[in-house]
Amino acid sequence: MLKIIFNKELLDLHIEEISKSITKLISKKLKSKLCLYEKECLVYVKDNLKSILQADNNQMKKYIEHFKNHFPKAIGDFNTEEKKRKRLYKILRKDIFEKEYNNWSSRTKYGAYTFVKKIDLKTCPYCNRNYTFIVDKTGNLRPELDHFYPKSRYPFLAMSFYNLIPSCPICNHTKSSKIKENLINPYDIKDDDFKFTYKPTDISFSQIESKKYNMDSFEIEFKKKNENIDIFKLDELYKQHKDIVVDLLMKKAYYPKSYIEELEKSFGFTKDEIYRYLLNNYKKEEDLHKRPLSKLIKDISEELDLI
Repeated sequence: MLKIIFNKELLDLHIEEISKSITKLISKKLKSKLCLYEKECLVYVKDNLKSILQADNNQMKKYIEHFKNHFPKAIGDFNTEEKKRKRLYKILRKDIFEKEYNNWSSRTKYGAYTFVKKIDLKTCPYCNRNYTFIVDKTGNLRPELDHFYPKSRYPFLAMSFYNLIPSCPICNHTKSSKIKENLINPYDIKDDDFKFTYKPTDISFSQIESKKYNMDSFEIEFKKKNENIDIFKLDELYKQHKDIVVDLLMKKAYYPKSYIEELEKSFGFTKDEIYRYLLNNYKKEEDLHKRPLSKLIKDISEELDLI
């Protein structure tokens, strides 16, 4: 729903730090007893490690196809019991990538906390309803990260930069290990992929008085449909936020254009300042992540021509 703004400095830091750690793990594993097939795979990963770590969504798809064609035993099968899983898969997952992911999650110099903080994505890009940081059982603040391509299936992508998506616990759990061909990676979101609108369902919709307003007189909808809306149940979730639309309808009635113009002329407020004052929201796309439900407020207020 919200596009993640690319951070080149963070990408460079991620590649530099993670490649060193994983290279050490692979080198150590290559010294152990492995069959030729397993060695070939580990050597391939080692030689292409930086490319794998910085692969964008399209490139990650290509790596998935490459492993399917050349190293199929490196890919996990959800229907296979753990004890029956291929040894190469176990090596890549438990001995290398998942081991590094777990170590990275608790590092202080450059770890998951630093990663999420530097991305500076305060609300979940999948839903824009919840914050990305949670308080764990120990009372510490920690980030929630989703693997866009599940590490349980594709362990070789477990530390890839574009595969690590800060998210809320609800979306992370909802998506889980689901793999959908047309699911949109938050780095690839376009302006019109997620656009809210409202649809009146009866004539009472035009009544603006708060005590008489009928919540059943309209529906919140998306102008376009896609896999993300289905997977994260966004249609159903946003039906719970009709009060936001009602607030905007009331503001439309109580704050006409003449009032907005007066704030500009007489008090010298900018359009952005008035927007923040009236809607308690951010107007610029790059700031929408700072508050939950900001995308809904922005789209509906623009449709109402509030400011």
